[in-house]
Amino acid sequence: MPGRAMNGLRVGVVGGSIGGLTAAVLLHEMGCDVQVFERSSAALQGRGAGIAVLPMTERYFTEVGTSLGASTGTARQVALSLTYWSYVDRNGTVIDTAATHCRFTSWNTLYRALLERLPPERYHLDCRATGVAQSDESAAVRFPGGDTHACDLVVGADGISSTVREAVAPRTSTTYAGYVAWRGTVLESELSPSTAELFADAMVYQVLHRSHILAYAIPGPDDSVTVGERALNFVWYRNAHGAAYDDLMTDRDGVHRPGTVPPGLVRHRFVETLHADAAAHLAPQMAELVLACDAPFIQAIFDMTAHRFRRGRAILIGDAAAALRPHVAAGTAKACADGWALRDSLSGTDDLDGALADWEARQMALAERVAAKSRAMGEASQTAGTMVPGDPGWRFGLFSPGN
Repeated sequence: MPGRAMNGLRVGVVGGSIGGLTAAVLLHEMGCDVQVFERSSAALQGRGAGIAVLPMTERYFTEVGTSLGASTGTARQVALSLTYWSYVDRNGTVIDTAATHCRFTSWNTLYRALLERLPPERYHLDCRATGVAQSDESAAVRFPGGDTHACDLVVGADGISSTVREAVAPRTSTTYAGYVAWRGTVLESELSPSTAELFADAMVYQVLHRSHILAYAIPGPDDSVTVGERALNFVWYRNAHGAAYDDLMTDRDGVHRPGTVPPGLVRHRFVETLHADAAAHLAPQMAELVLACDAPFIQAIFDMTAHRFRRGRAILIGDAAAALRPHVAAGTAKACADGWALRDSLSGTDDLDGALADWEARQMALAERVAAKSRAMGEASQTAGTMVPGDPGWRFGLFSPGN
């Protein structure tokens, strides 16, 4: 769009999760006319899941001159820090520990903090996009019934099952990795003092036979990060193949859910098996945590990297562009990085096509590198069984360990 400043650029963001919100807030604050279209009919909930916080994840809240505050004007603490990265054996004895000072938050805490920064009239719930139409210098988001929203740029932030991806990189393959993540949260106050002590200032791993589990504190109710008021989040990676996998991903109502079985919908017999295996194989502290969770949920692990991130005036960010296995803990950070890179590419230019080409090249290179690392980590743990407690190669990072 030579000759036209980015101020006033009409941007339609499809998907209002953390990646879409980050891009929307950044582009809105640089003067773009941003509208977010979220298919959910209510404000999103992350099912209580925890996420690791890398610098890019919370960059918006640490930029010089950017308010950290909620609408009340009080500072919002979006993450908490844990000093140690520890490993325990079957007996619950710490066998390796390192001071890594990792940061964590809950998905809900970060989502709410970002949502507060976008004017509510620019965030539209119950708006399911069905496709994208393009001409030479514009694009339009399509909705059921034939309605459209004209844009200069469409940002597809609608996750691994992206509708926008069909317009940008059709026939992109999504491959099940052969295992799932069982996840759940428990209030810190519900655990015994000895178990709570283990997790007080450490993220804790236990390496099992072709499996592993980790647990860490996240903000509790009302986003509290005070010890004793926090929640503990666990993630247990378990292999599941063939008919057993299909059965596992069928919920209590008989509905097959290819990506996630939400809390309360996992069938009782699978929860009972999880609890029995926890009692039989986990360290006592890990077992207590898993057994205290009555409504865990399941996330299937997939590999997917689109063969292009941009076509014309439509682009893909976050999981719509590349779904990373969670082991590198960089999925949220990459989604945020895609938004920051877009902001930076658009700043100081009126050549939209040139800016998007530059953005695509950089973000594809980043996604391919991190996806390869996350696959190697998953194969080491779940297939080869070569994961070793204390291996520094498992340190979280998007660009490098800790970053």
